[in-house]
Amino acid sequence: MPAIAAPAIDSDYLVECLTAMLDIPSPSLHGEAMAAWLMPRLEAHGLEVTTTARGDLLAALPDDRPRRAITAHLDTLGAMVVGYRPDGRLAIRPIGHWNARFAPGARVRVHGDDGGIRAWGTLLPEKASGHVYNEAVDAQPSDWAHIALRLDVNDTSQAGLASLGIGVGSLVSIDAQTVVTDTGFINARHLDNKAAIACVLAALQSGAATPGTRLLVSCAEELGVGLTAPMIEGIEEVLNLDIAAQGEGQNVCHDGVTVAMMDSLGPLHPLATQRVLQLCQRHDIPHARDCFPFYFCDGDSAAKAGQDLRNALACFGADASHGWERVHVDSLVALARLVAVWWQHTERAG
Repeated sequence: MPAIAAPAIDSDYLVECLTAMLDIPSPSLHGEAMAAWLMPRLEAHGLEVTTTARGDLLAALPDDRPRRAITAHLDTLGAMVVGYRPDGRLAIRPIGHWNARFAPGARVRVHGDDGGIRAWGTLLPEKASGHVYNEAVDAQPSDWAHIALRLDVNDTSQAGLASLGIGVGSLVSIDAQTVVTDTGFINARHLDNKAAIACVLAALQSGAATPGTRLLVSCAEELGVGLTAPMIEGIEEVLNLDIAAQGEGQNVCHDGVTVAMMDSLGPLHPLATQRVLQLCQRHDIPHARDCFPFYFCDGDSAAKAGQDLRNALACFGADASHGWERVHVDSLVALARLVAVWWQHTERAG
């Protein structure tokens, strides 16, 4: 029997949504602006949206009683001011797990307690000038204790910064520095995981929303706390959407979907995973299988908490995860097609 075509995906709309979200700061547990942008776009497709106490989004058709869910996290990596340095720069620590090697050169926003932007700045190594430090630049450690935040303000004294609403505990969001090339590549920080949300929006635009599925958008996955009990009440099976990282020893599909067979917690559920693989095969969606050695997804936190859940994990293929990320639009379109057919597939696993 010939494969049935998956719904058509508007790649321009997908990229438009992605670039808009990349401009919205949303470090873990600070996703209010992202949620405010996303909620009306979900409601426009007939979904009712509710929130949890900590800020996750739950969306489903009215009066539906879903037993399956799709999840993608809206939170990103970030940082926080933890102290003052004698050179007038600020000491920071990361929010989420990202290596300090990827910090130098990043443009950042520093936020006040109300979430507003108080100043822009740049993350730099402690010794930032070859003209001054010569070979000591290369010899310095590459850890967060040797990363400094240089603010674009004139008065960097504690009193001067306090007058701007900047001090210990100030949130630091990392600018995405997005570049879309004419060859179809999207270069940006925070493709993990705003690219997956863009795939969901593109699938919804294609008419994917059908009864039986709840959409979950978590706000703390980068802290290792993705799905929680209130989000998955009544849910038996979850399709996790996230990033697949290219690299030595990996089998990522750079222009299609990467289906994870195992992550750091162990195997993904075989019934849920086989359902994803079968849909890819049936609808001619390019895909590959892979195992991720250092990786946790939204659903893993629920599984670790003992929730009775079948997790599957499908990913877009990207380079340099949690750093200077890059993805090709073909991979995003493939993942959006999978989301659309999975959403419309009502068969339940036995």
